[in-house]
Amino acid sequence: MKDKSNANQFESYCVESYCGLCCKECALREANGCRGCAASKGKPYYGECKLAQCAISKNRRFCGECGEFPCEMLKSYSYDAKNGDNGNRIENCKKIKSALVKEARKNLDPIGVCGHHCDKCFMGQWCGGCRSDYNCCSFATLFEDGICPNVRCAGEKGLDGCYQCVDLEKCSVGFFGNENQYAAKATSMFIKKHGKSVYTFSLNNAINSGLKYTEDLDNSGSVTKALELLEKHLT
Repeated sequence: MKDKSNANQFESYCVESYCGLCCKECALREANGCRGCAASKGKPYYGECKLAQCAISKNRRFCGECGEFPCEMLKSYSYDAKNGDNGNRIENCKKIKSALVKEARKNLDPIGVCGHHCDKCFMGQWCGGCRSDYNCCSFATLFEDGICPNVRCAGEKGLDGCYQCVDLEKCSVGFFGNENQYAAKATSMFIKKHGKSVYTFSLNNAINSGLKYTEDLDNSGSVTKALELLEKHLT
């Protein structure tokens, strides 16, 4: 989900290549009249670039937006003995993506529609969250339209999140229908019962006490047990 505001933010980074290569520092650019692969739509001075064409085919503005980043092809280009840059372009992609995510999440509620806490998510450094214009949620990408079923359902019902739904306890939509994954529904039920601020407070307490989020909640055995595990850290 990328809207105009995020597009403008992206343009401010002046990304000239799909792979993160800094074209301004390329000694071959001026000598060969190269415009860079972004401007040439993946066809720099030497011909068609496979990396660029891959990004274009996946509708990615640069490799850092790909779910497979950093892929083996990108690594082979970056660490090539003759023309590589020893991983610099990969690091540049990371910096660009991190900046875009930080900007997208500014002043937004970090608690996802399903109850997951974006500040604690392993995807936090890559995803702006489902409330942002830079939603890169790995679960959402499983669906053709890129929209999480929980987000869609809550939106259709005019809800801030699943925790406001009267059907929450018996719901099997999206995250809630995944076998052996109890964290999302347990956190939503916790919020419904105790509120968002208490949820954040208790989750921080739990993590500081050694709880692995979301692993320990999923391994608890049930939504009820996962909820009880969170409630142990109310104070």
